[in-house]
Amino acid sequence: MTNPRPLPAQDAMPTTRGLNFYLEDPNLEFVCSTVMDAATLARARPHLVELGAVAGDELDALAAQADKTPPVLRAWDERGQRVDEIVFHPSYREMERLAFGRFGLASMSHRDGVLGWPGRVPHAAKYALSYLFAQSEFGLLCPVNMTDSTARMLRLYGSPDLQTRYLARLTTTDPAELWQSTQWMTEKTGGSDIGAATSVARRDADGTWRLWGDKWFCSNANADLALTLARPEGAAAGTRGLAMFLVPRVLPDGTRNGWTLNRLKDKLGSRSMATGEVTYTGAVGYVVGELGRGFKQMMEMVNWSRLSNALRAAGIIRRCLLESLVHARGRTAFGGALIALPLLRANLLDMLLDAEAGASVVLNGAVTFDRMDAGSAEARTLFRVMTPLAKCWLTARARVVAGEAMNVRGGNGYVEEWVNARLLRDSYLGAIWEGATNIVALDVQRAILKDGGFGALAGLVNRRLDTVGEPAAKPWVDLVRTALGDIGGPVNRWSALARPEREVEARPVADALYHTLAASLLLAEGQLLYQQRDNFRKFLVAALYIRRWLAPPALPAPVFSPRALAWLEALVDWTPVPAEALSTLQ
Repeated sequence: MTNPRPLPAQDAMPTTRGLNFYLEDPNLEFVCSTVMDAATLARARPHLVELGAVAGDELDALAAQADKTPPVLRAWDERGQRVDEIVFHPSYREMERLAFGRFGLASMSHRDGVLGWPGRVPHAAKYALSYLFAQSEFGLLCPVNMTDSTARMLRLYGSPDLQTRYLARLTTTDPAELWQSTQWMTEKTGGSDIGAATSVARRDADGTWRLWGDKWFCSNANADLALTLARPEGAAAGTRGLAMFLVPRVLPDGTRNGWTLNRLKDKLGSRSMATGEVTYTGAVGYVVGELGRGFKQMMEMVNWSRLSNALRAAGIIRRCLLESLVHARGRTAFGGALIALPLLRANLLDMLLDAEAGASVVLNGAVTFDRMDAGSAEARTLFRVMTPLAKCWLTARARVVAGEAMNVRGGNGYVEEWVNARLLRDSYLGAIWEGATNIVALDVQRAILKDGGFGALAGLVNRRLDTVGEPAAKPWVDLVRTALGDIGGPVNRWSALARPEREVEARPVADALYHTLAASLLLAEGQLLYQQRDNFRKFLVAALYIRRWLAPPALPAPVFSPRALAWLEALVDWTPVPAEALSTLQ
């Protein structure tokens, strides 16, 4: 890791500004090498390096400015006509040009040749790039993901007319031609209870569908298109009666559609991106897919978005680790380097484990996404459970890590001129978007009960563990297999339990499943690193992760012993770690 230019010791306040976030993260490059073939990584690497430099400097400065100057609503023009225009600071518009234009994050899954790629960019590369972007700007990745996902939804379920009319606009890299999209479900009657929605759709004599009702939490409120749910008159109650509609802000004849932007939300975090409240007043909507499958289609889109949400949380965790390491290495306290203090070393090691596990889970989820798109039924089942699992844990954990990172920096961390406050505020939204944590844990449970998710996930975990042949790692492999077996007991009796008894187990089981998945990926990476470089570093990370989350020592013993903490610098700097390091954890 490259340290920033040192300042005088008496007032050293080290900063990450100007660092290349990709080059500062050897773990990301290594994980990329495990999820991409050599040719793909070679093609992706220049763009990863470029975005790493942008994220560590230009994007970070733009994000800080956009956060301090959030968008405002201009409801009326100078002639008293309703315009519902959202006015952004130029810094946000420049970030849009970076995300949608220069790096093509919303288009690379839909168009050939983005970033000079021969064909379409695989999800593994897209998510690696987005992981870097998320470390500096969280909010804008919502519009990016929604635009990307709307294009995907139209390709799967949209009529030929809708595809012809809108796909080119949704997938362009030309900001002047781009139409952004969004997804609006939440209403006053219920956030997670989508079946309680009261928006209605009525059909005119000419067959035109018109929507009436309120949407309460409308992210990317400046979008040109919105995928939304409404209940056709006479349709069944609950989620079964909901249909999906594509609602344009401007109709094909150039007139404004019937939606009113009532106000913008004054949010805790993600302040750069506009979120508002919208009323449909006879807005024209175009049916997407089958009329009676709107909710199921929307939940497909939600599941895609949950992987993006998990990625953003993983990016926040990584940025928190980087900030804390740079501060701890560059700051002097009590007559020595801050990083020498044992309790702080434990904080840093905890963050490092969460960051590396998060990167592995998200990028392997992206590979599963690619396999699902290629037609694998097994990957579809695996993706169905893997994405809410990642979203559930990572977005909840990011809040904890962001708080710890603020604590590491101390008073400066609490000051808005430094990045920590923004990271903390943004982390809280991730755990609410696309379902609050408990709701997502219950969705993991549904994926297990209805879609065979546990078998698919257990298969992946066991396949990864089967690749680990190093004898020194066997005790840790056995611990993961034992943990997986322990989870299987409650899961196998869920179908016989009453709903309250079953649901109360959803979140602890989801957390434990995440840790077994993450541990299996880290162990498999350990085997690869050992074979390639005769280095036990990743095995040590995996063992420490297992000790932290699957086999912690009994209280009041610390999770990490002084002997384990002694390896912190080697883990941070990716210097060789011998097999004997694993014995320090016994």
